[in-house]
Amino acid sequence: MSARLYYSGDQGAVVLEQNGLPVDQYPSAAALVETHLLGLLATNLDQPERCAALRAIYQTPPTTD
Repeated sequence: MSARLYYSGDQGAVVLEQNGLPVDQYPSAAALVETHLLGLLATNLDQPERCAALRAIYQTPPTTD
């Protein structure tokens, strides 16, 4: 079983492929990370300390827009 991630298209979509077949596609790398983070948070709901640590790791710095 082999898996890989790669960028696809001009818009920076990220594709997850397993055994040569596309499994999932995300509109961007940021969307992939957000989905991963939400999954981690959902599986750790009973561990508030772990959720706080995950949020701290993935916290996005404020923009200067």
